[in-house]
Amino acid sequence: LDIPKGRKSQGAQGWKPPEAGWFTINTDGFIFTDSSTGGAGGVARSHLDFLGAWSKPLPGVSDPFVAELLALREGVIFAHLRGYSHVIMEVDCLELVNLWNSRRNSRSIAAPILNELKDIVPSFSSFLVRHIGREQNFPAHLCAQRACTLEGTDSWIDRSPDFLISTLRA
Repeated sequence: LDIPKGRKSQGAQGWKPPEAGWFTINTDGFIFTDSSTGGAGGVARSHLDFLGAWSKPLPGVSDPFVAELLALREGVIFAHLRGYSHVIMEVDCLELVNLWNSRRNSRSIAAPILNELKDIVPSFSSFLVRHIGREQNFPAHLCAQRACTLEGTDSWIDRSPDFLISTLRA
């Protein structure tokens, strides 16, 4: 994998754009515990601009890890459908990153989805799943949280939804 130089850790800093030619997809899962309603959300950006976002309800999903996993799946599909070549997936779930990195012969409940993603990943020239702090993942968190209130998927391509504008600027 070609990993952009100087991009290994973001610590407590804010979100940083990828290098030219790379696309960063932040994803997050969210569960409303009161109603056992799940949601997945994501935000895609290049080094220059906001590219898109989505909020997808996950009916019947009440496990936070499963919501995170399904959010990652949506992000990979988003990047694949748009023909991105150099992709960095950023998630705030370290367990998911570790599972991705050790997915060979996995018998985890996540194995079928990880296998599905494994089939998509070769379409990218470079692909990386990286852990970031929750602060850097806040726009994706807002999208996932919003998804729990929706009947169907909302998506925004090339324009930021109003509820994300101030967060993306920060």
